[in-house]
Amino acid sequence: MNDVLNFRSPTAQTAQDLFNEHNQTEQAQRFLAPVEEQELWYERGIIGAMTDIRWFEETALNSHKVLVDTWTGVSTGVVGDKYKVTQMRDFTEATEAMLINALPNDKFKDMEISDSMSHGSAVRSRKYTFPAFSKPIETRKHQTEVALTVALVQSYDGSTSNGFVTGLLDFFCTNGMISGDYTKGNKRHTSGFNLSNFILDMDKVVRDFYKDIQRYQVMASTDIMVTQAEATIEALPGMSERMQERMKDQYLTEVSTRGSNVWALASALTYYSSHNSEEFPIKGSASNDNVTKSLLDRSRRVSSWINSAPFQNLLLAA
Repeated sequence: MNDVLNFRSPTAQTAQDLFNEHNQTEQAQRFLAPVEEQELWYERGIIGAMTDIRWFEETALNSHKVLVDTWTGVSTGVVGDKYKVTQMRDFTEATEAMLINALPNDKFKDMEISDSMSHGSAVRSRKYTFPAFSKPIETRKHQTEVALTVALVQSYDGSTSNGFVTGLLDFFCTNGMISGDYTKGNKRHTSGFNLSNFILDMDKVVRDFYKDIQRYQVMASTDIMVTQAEATIEALPGMSERMQERMKDQYLTEVSTRGSNVWALASALTYYSSHNSEEFPIKGSASNDNVTKSLLDRSRRVSSWINSAPFQNLLLAA
């Protein structure tokens, strides 16, 4: 399902109240619905000895298993037999306990929780946005506030590892930017999987957020010519000519508000990774239920573009 639930409690007095109220909504119950493991069977044709009679025998495929969403009864995917299921409720409860233990209650003021899913419910993501952790980014002609975000990622089809993606949200345009991706390495669903391995060092996440703010302010203060931005877009790895033209148009849209600077170019890129838009439509989204996963993949691609030599050279040349 491609719909996103944005939740901001009008009554919660503490972070725990907010989490409890959110998790009791029907949409959150759908998001948190467990999956169950079932054996995977296949039919094998057999021809009887001394006869032409053929029959089929059902055989368990011991090397794999199927995961089924208990809310819908529909399979989320086939995974290997060593895949260890982590229920979404356990993952979110551990995450929210971590946040409560790491952050003072005033930092949860106006926090927003967004749940989204792709491919039925095979890929799930919950994003926490913290307006209490926000700072301005200012160009010569525009100012916006950006806030800290922490998103947990979970899959039940083997398409991605579990973990966290940290970054920021631009309140002006709702663009998001990845600064930390903790969904690799030991986060695989194996028999040795341990949920405690997911716990983030939130002190480090917050410190890195403020370092990123300084880095983004440098981008905002670095004016460039439109031709420089266009040349950089053309040099970004893996971007098709058609995408280049659309990105140049988006950059000009950003320039009209933010001015011609490196931050405007970053905003053009993050617009692509944050929206299933007319300018950058997600192929097949109307029928394939793939928005959440596609935007996550786009975000990782944009992160690599921003860290690439063509983009970083704009800052070195300033």
